[in-house]
Amino acid sequence: MALEPPYPAILRFGLFEVDARAGELRKQGVRVKLQDQPFRVLTLLLKRPGEVVRREELRSQIWGSDMFIDFDNGLNTSINKLRETLGDSADSPTFIETLPRRGYKFIAPVEKLQSQHAPQIDSLAVLPLDNLSGDPAQEYFSDGLTEELICALATIPSLRVISRTSVMLYKGSRKSLPAIAKELNVDAVVEGSVSRSDQKLRITVQLVLAREDRHLWSGRYERDLGEILQLQAELGKCIAHQVHKLVDPKHAHSERVRQVHPQAYEACLKGNFFRDKMTPADLEKSIGFFNRAIDLDPAYARAFGDLSRSYFYLGLFGMGSPKEMFPKARANAAKALELDESVASAHNALAAVHVFYDWDWAAAEAESKRAVELSPDEPVTHAHFADYLSIRGRHSEAVQAYNRVLELDPISRVHLGHLGLILYRARRYDDSIAQCRRALEIDPNYANALWFLALSLEQKGELPEAIAYLEKAASLSQGSYYQAQLGRAYALAGERAKALDILDELNAVSQRKYISPFDIAVVYVGLGDLTSAFKCLEEAYQQRVFRIIELTMPMFDNLRSDPRWQDLVRRIGLSQ
Repeated sequence: MALEPPYPAILRFGLFEVDARAGELRKQGVRVKLQDQPFRVLTLLLKRPGEVVRREELRSQIWGSDMFIDFDNGLNTSINKLRETLGDSADSPTFIETLPRRGYKFIAPVEKLQSQHAPQIDSLAVLPLDNLSGDPAQEYFSDGLTEELICALATIPSLRVISRTSVMLYKGSRKSLPAIAKELNVDAVVEGSVSRSDQKLRITVQLVLAREDRHLWSGRYERDLGEILQLQAELGKCIAHQVHKLVDPKHAHSERVRQVHPQAYEACLKGNFFRDKMTPADLEKSIGFFNRAIDLDPAYARAFGDLSRSYFYLGLFGMGSPKEMFPKARANAAKALELDESVASAHNALAAVHVFYDWDWAAAEAESKRAVELSPDEPVTHAHFADYLSIRGRHSEAVQAYNRVLELDPISRVHLGHLGLILYRARRYDDSIAQCRRALEIDPNYANALWFLALSLEQKGELPEAIAYLEKAASLSQGSYYQAQLGRAYALAGERAKALDILDELNAVSQRKYISPFDIAVVYVGLGDLTSAFKCLEEAYQQRVFRIIELTMPMFDNLRSDPRWQDLVRRIGLSQ
């Protein structure tokens, strides 16, 4: 179907252009569906604008002179289809003029563009798909499809695909595509929209070469909602194919897709939507949706993997007892891997349980590495592995591993803040402060970045500033860990009464809901009451409170000579 040299690859006329290499007709950059024979007639006419192309010539070059078919009817049908597609008229033509019994002439100006070298695309971002459903409640659906498309494209070898957390910052943005691409440091951008009506789904996407703001490919899909997974696979495969044609034509992209109950899939989308909000109420909501997905499709491995992450986060942030949350996270991750060993999120969840609950360091490293192997372009897998290395005291390796996280997710407040924590553990306080400030430039109210920033400021002796950041963090969140750290800072700054007030408040709240004994120990350490501190730390050890692994962090360096600290660290299996 493509034009052969010396004809140019792109022929442009009016609002249309023919891409001979791709075999596509486009209108203002959007692909227009056109059958093979009408397309070939059009390309032949475009090769000789202003000249009469005789009917016999069309027959020999397109239909073949030895074919016994109704040529006249076939040619007339093709010309009529072309006119319909181009919005042309036989009586008053803009593009194609009929010369009765002779042939046809293309009468519009044709711009012949020189064939371009294939653009180099090494990196790509999928911008949040626009929700055109007219219903804000459908945002979970367009957001979920954006993530699915990111995951599909991340399977392309040698292509860096920016993570969801960075691209979601551009949701509703009015910035130009070249400006966004420059901020994300990518060569190309995928943008599009989702329109959903009852059980029908329509998706439009286009691939844009960012530096030239030039459309390379576009596609439009319409399916029943029941075919959603097939649609995702088709969408990912089509875009991947277009990218491969530009960067690696010999590579074949394929993906096996399992049939999933459509309502189970939708329940998973809702579960992920609420889990990412990271509040206790939303995490509980997410668990309900994941369980709904499992009820509808008991063999849905991904639903079990996603459910394990919700339980893990509840345990991680002290929103539930570790002895209840982490075993649930483990059980669901194990079930996911029983159904499908390739679910990377389940390996991540198991690695986290091994780190924060089992203190099984060999198993944690194995699961972390397997997650990275399965999903090398997913930043969270590298972040988990880097965190493991940091906890084990392998600080240089941890920082190096985190470089890959920021390549994939360059403007994520979460990952920038997390790197701040890893640098703090490495005693690189100035570097930690710089990373935390970068996270706060993106979100000044990100409580974890405020917390990690205060930790490094405390180590540099800048207690008033550390206290100011901790006060803000505590006002933004109900997390007891922010309150505890603030109480410790007050004590170190000589404001003992304020520290005791926080200690009393934590003890009072613990009568109504779960409060980690580790948090109470943090305040006692600041006050210098080590007998009470180690009593609480022993209680935290018995409860398998994950934050007990923080004993090797700089804030506890003054305890290293204490035999009780050494005994706890030995039992946990941490390097002293």
